[in-house]
Amino acid sequence: ALKAGLVVMTLLAAILGYMLFQSKETVTNQQEVISTKVMELAQVRTKLDSITVQLDTQIAEVQKLGGDVTELQKAKVELEQDKKDLKKKSASELTSVKSKYEVKIRNYESLLTAKESELVKLREENTVLASTNNTLTSTNTTLNDENSNLKTQTQGLTKSVEVVKAQNEETAAKNKVLSDKVTKAAALRTEYVKILGVNAKGKESEEKKYKAKKLAKIKVVFQLAKNDLTVQERKTVFIRVLDPDGSTIFDAATGSGNFTYNGQDLAYTTRGDVNYDNENLYVEMVYNRGGTAYREGKYVIELYAEGFKIGTGGFEVK
Repeated sequence: ALKAGLVVMTLLAAILGYMLFQSKETVTNQQEVISTKVMELAQVRTKLDSITVQLDTQIAEVQKLGGDVTELQKAKVELEQDKKDLKKKSASELTSVKSKYEVKIRNYESLLTAKESELVKLREENTVLASTNNTLTSTNTTLNDENSNLKTQTQGLTKSVEVVKAQNEETAAKNKVLSDKVTKAAALRTEYVKILGVNAKGKESEEKKYKAKKLAKIKVVFQLAKNDLTVQERKTVFIRVLDPDGSTIFDAATGSGNFTYNGQDLAYTTRGDVNYDNENLYVEMVYNRGGTAYREGKYVIELYAEGFKIGTGGFEVK
């Protein structure tokens, strides 16, 4: 009986030992799984943080180079939300969302790669532009110096000097076309606008108020300011004469028509062409209403050229 009891005790001890070993092995395996998940979760967070830094760097550089950062900023907003959502996840939940975040990370990395290619092009374009601008600045400085020297010389300038000046002006015009398209900076501008009355005999006068019966024509006198940014070419100047009610005086028989200003179709009273050469230009334009009398009141004169309003004036009829 004693031997039988010892055998039973030995078997029980063996069984308990085996169960204890299995329990420790299970706990060890669970701890390893948890440690692995925690490490994977940390890696995902680290990767997202790294992408955040890269996005911020790209956004800053693209903005500096004048590029479009809309897509990058949108990705930054989505990334910040992904990071917030990930903070709410525990290690045990990582298995269910791991593949989702891996896809997101690949998408972010693809976007960064694509934008890096665009950045390379932007850097190259900005380098070329900077070099071109430096060349143009140097060329323009040289041309301005040469033109200043030419202007200080006496009236005894020879024909050959005039040819050189013409060549310099042509070169300046070509450089301007390369450097900029027509913008507000290149728009024509008047230094002054005067309105003269002309009677039936052709006599001109400048008065505060004109008598309707003595006003056969009006002469619009203005001076275009010097503007080195404006292309040297033949310019068309549109004149609008607005009556006391603000309506444009319009008569197709006397040359009235329409032109575009700020995307709108506007009527003009008369028009004329001038040869602008980047210097102060005195201009006179006469409008003959064709015998129709001006009624009493204040009239406004508006001048337009190349899509810009370049000057205003007015006169009054009594």
